[in-house]
Amino acid sequence: MMGKDIILNPPIDFILSHFESSLGQFPRKMMTFRSNGQFTVNTKQEILKRCEQSDFKDCRLNAYPDTIVKDGILIQSPNFVFVDLDLGNFENDIDKLNKVKNSTLRKMEQIQGAHPTLSWTGNGFHIYLPIDIPVLDNEYVFSKDKFPSLFSLKGKYSQYFVSEAFMQFAEDYFTSGRADPNHRPKYKTCLVRIPDTINSKCLSRGLSLEESKIRILQKWNGKRINGEAITHEFMTWLTKQEISFKSYSNRLNSPKKNKTKYLGSGESHHQNKSSSRIEWIERLLQIPIEDQRKYCLWRIIGPYLLNVKCISEFETAKTMEKWLELCNNLKKLDFEPKIKIYSIIKSNKDFRPISYAKLKDENRELCLFLQKKNLENISK
Repeated sequence: MMGKDIILNPPIDFILSHFESSLGQFPRKMMTFRSNGQFTVNTKQEILKRCEQSDFKDCRLNAYPDTIVKDGILIQSPNFVFVDLDLGNFENDIDKLNKVKNSTLRKMEQIQGAHPTLSWTGNGFHIYLPIDIPVLDNEYVFSKDKFPSLFSLKGKYSQYFVSEAFMQFAEDYFTSGRADPNHRPKYKTCLVRIPDTINSKCLSRGLSLEESKIRILQKWNGKRINGEAITHEFMTWLTKQEISFKSYSNRLNSPKKNKTKYLGSGESHHQNKSSSRIEWIERLLQIPIEDQRKYCLWRIIGPYLLNVKCISEFETAKTMEKWLELCNNLKKLDFEPKIKIYSIIKSNKDFRPISYAKLKDENRELCLFLQKKNLENISK
């Protein structure tokens, strides 16, 4: 159990106040360090008990209730905007992170004086902004029929509600596209860290219990802004997404027309594949893992396939799909593979994958796993 050097009293009432316009606060899902996935809680007392059982580590509460659909109709509006700004996405530069955090807060304030909750997670900032907005799926103007590529069975937002796409748009809109690319909130996965609990990833980096606490830096003022103020921008965003994904799908379906991407200037355009292999990454592609799948795709596998091996987007997508299928057989994915793959390929900026040496500093948890699989020796 947690030592006496730190006393935690999570402000559960404060967090629940953000969800008051949800359709009943309970039942809702929760997740902790000791749980195997999400579980249902029905009272504030049960939330606190579960926090205690987990030594207050990694205690997260779903911003949305369990019941979101009734008689086949969505009844829960996307009334909670969740922004995730991860320090690792800013080269661990706190000044760059603060710059984006401040610009995000200013942009929110311009919408009817919004004053959200701002918390420090030990690895970055979370911003929580409750809003008033209708269920967009029930409005004709946001019919899925208007975006046939995005919401088709093979679309970027297959099995998504339009309202869930709005959650992702809002994060993208307020941060000007600088939010954590691995964060894609949905009704079932919109998990909020409870203030005054512990982030175990900070502990694994050697930080103290106090340094690993989730800290509130700014409290929501209780005022819900009118979310319809940005629905016009949402429509524009959806339209651009539809055009972009349709173009991407056409390229994937015509692999022979794809042009091979080459390495940057100074590298031979005819470099053979044997000289552009990184053995520890090749080995990683053969190993299914239970955690860190999104990180591996974004920081290692995507850049490696596209910018080191220089294979086509079509081949890259197929290789990623094959690896994720292996991972899913080991432990079910908590994200949509097609969306993640599309996002990584679309945002490719010719970056190279992280080196094994730097991985030890940036992601010690993954590094320890790879050591167990003997990938460290391969990397040398």
